[in-house]
This record gives sequence, C-alpha cells and structure tokens, in this order.
Amino acid sequence: MTLRSIGHQASASNIGNVNCQKKSIPCDRDCPAGMFELVKQSSVRGVLHSHTNMSGGPHSLSRLAETASLIGLEYLGVTDRLMTPDQIVTQSAEILKLNKNSDFKLLHGIEVEADKDGNLPLPDDIMLICDFVIVTLKENHFQSKTAMTDRAIRAAMNPFTSILSHPLGDFMTMGENNWIDMELVLMAAAQAGVAIEVDANPSHAKLDWHNCMLAQQFGVKLVIASDVHRAARLVDYRHGAEMIRSAGVCCRQILNSWGADEVKSFFGNYSATNSSASA
Repeated sequence: MTLRSIGHQASASNIGNVNCQKKSIPCDRDCPAGMFELVKQSSVRGVLHSHTNMSGGPHSLSRLAETASLIGLEYLGVTDRLMTPDQIVTQSAEILKLNKNSDFKLLHGIEVEADKDGNLPLPDDIMLICDFVIVTLKENHFQSKTAMTDRAIRAAMNPFTSILSHPLGDFMTMGENNWIDMELVLMAAAQAGVAIEVDANPSHAKLDWHNCMLAQQFGVKLVIASDVHRAARLVDYRHGAEMIRSAGVCCRQILNSWGADEVKSFFGNYSATNSSASA
C-alpha cells in the first residue's frame, strides 16, 4: 500500500461517518450533550499549545499556569520546542511537582517539526515522557504538493503524533488546498486518530470552513490553537471559540471542550504527569 492510498482507504471505511449538523444524533457516541451543539467560549476547558521561556516565550511555566487558572481554564498544555532531551526530562519533573495537590493541571507536550520525509526528530523514549506531541510541517523543503501531502500523511501515521499543527492549522480556517491535499491528510488523520489544530489567529481576513466540515465528516478531532507565547495571549482561545463556532462544527469535535483526563486518554500517552500515574 502506498502512503497516498491511506486516505482513500479511510474514506472507503467511512470513518466518523456522522455529520450531526445534518442529523439529529450525537456526533460522538460518548457525547454528554447527546445532541449537536455549537462551541461557546465557556465550552473551552483548556489550552493545548503554549510556550514558556524555555522556547521563545517571556514567562515561566508557573506564571503561565497561574494565569491560565485565573482566567478560568482547567488545564494547560505546555508545548515548548527545540528542547534537548535533558530539558524535556527536567520540565517533566517540574510539571509533576506543580500538578501535585492542585486542581489545575498542566499537560506536558512538545512541539517538533517533521523532516522532509515526515519523520520526527526525537528518540521514542523521550517522546514517551510527554503526554502528547504536536507536529509541524513549517519548512516545505521545496517539495511538490504530492511530496508535501505524503510527508504530512507519514507524520500523521507516526504513533507518537498527537496533533498536526502549522501550517495545517491555517489551512483549516482558510480552505487552502493548493499547497497540500488536505482531504487526503484529514482521511489519514481520521485513520490514525490524530487531531488537527484550527488556528485562532484573528488576522485572517477571509475564512473558509470547508476543511473543518470535512474534518467533522471524517471524525477528526480539532484543537482551537492560539499558539500562546506569553501569558496575556492565553485569552485568545475566546476568539478561537467564536471562529470555530462560525464553522458549524459540533462542540464535542473540539478537544479543548474535553476534560484533562479525557484529553490525555485520547492522546494515549501515559507519562509521569498523568494523574493515574502520579497518584
């Protein structure tokens, strides 16, 4: 089987074949609402993409956590990038310490960029330390649309990939398909159980929700992502919630509307920061 056949196989198996905007049934069999419901600002329980002063942000891990808690969030995913294995281990220990005896939870993530072949740059044992892994494809390596699509599919099929991010998050809100075949990528993400970010950048002048609706049709979970680099920007999730509401996607399709334990269970990585492991 070729990589480009993966998406077609996903379509043939009718993955996530419920579009509950058109049918009065839940879009997710575990949906507590039991019915289609648009996302609201108050639906967002956590932010899953943020950076501390270990990767370009001005604020410490504890400062970000404190601010996130003050604005009413239940959890925060910390996803620093370009970190060494030693730094990742150290940060994991700090998160475990901050989570102890606290209702507010930090999730330990990492942001990595897939190489031109879609491989991830960190050893498996290091990625296992984290609760989840965000994978970006920002550098196109002068690749063709076919090569970029294959690269994204290979990254999605990596067992350590939890979320696909830049630039796919932009394409979800702008309907961009000229640079990459988003339908094939979404089909592969559905088969792999990988979420895709929806960029919450307020600067987008023209919004096209076609790819978000395809994601819902295929059963792909979405993440409202503002890519926070400073504490004051944590509130950008509110704009993201309004944007995704315009897309007409069911609230339960958005991972940010889930609780911390549900999110970690979806990602499937049980590191030391997991509540069950640290109990």
